[in-house]
Amino acid sequence: AYRNKRLNTISKATKSQLSIASVNRELALLRRILNIAFQQSWIVRNPFMGGNLISLADEKKRQRILTKIEELKLLENCNGKRAHLKPIIICAIDTGMRKGEILSLTWADVDFFTNSLNIKAYNTKTATARSAPITPRLRNELEILLEEAKKNDSDQQELLQKRVFGVIDNVKRSFDSARKAAGLDDVRFHDLRHTAATRLIRAGLPTSEAGKILGHTQPQTTYRYINTDVDTLH
Repeated sequence: AYRNKRLNTISKATKSQLSIASVNRELALLRRILNIAFQQSWIVRNPFMGGNLISLADEKKRQRILTKIEELKLLENCNGKRAHLKPIIICAIDTGMRKGEILSLTWADVDFFTNSLNIKAYNTKTATARSAPITPRLRNELEILLEEAKKNDSDQQELLQKRVFGVIDNVKRSFDSARKAAGLDDVRFHDLRHTAATRLIRAGLPTSEAGKILGHTQPQTTYRYINTDVDTLH
């Protein structure tokens, strides 16, 4: 009854009915709460047991990747107060890293000798450490940031602990502003990760290797991220 009521609820933000995905997230949270309650013997039965209240198969799968032109428009609008966003977006598209992983990077994680970024286990979603490649244009952005960082901090040890992109909290506001200025209202930050996955496969990289770069533990997770566009089909 709760699920059906929520599916018929109008979202204040979008002025349309809540999506199945949104309701599923609510149900998943409720299921977790009740699972804990059952484990602690606070309740004698979890209503989610034996039922199929959450159906991921019914969710509308999002398929949105950036074209080269759209990427250029987005980067062109990373100027002024949004200038700090440019290297972050380049990092997301070129490495496929998650937003939290990118913002958590310190200079100690950057290896210019091997051209790789070392992502610590406690900063990843799967609690597994991995490395991501540094592309030529990302290296250029990192070198510029490093020079700026050295001007403000001459102590080598302290510098290594500083965050690469200088952002501690989030980039939601600046990213929303940049994508709207670029005319890309439907693009989310996470779509940059989808874009990276699709480009890796398009370049001929085996799905298993692409999954390692993206930090996936299951092959089916990588398949979900690969969105076929016209260029890939050709």
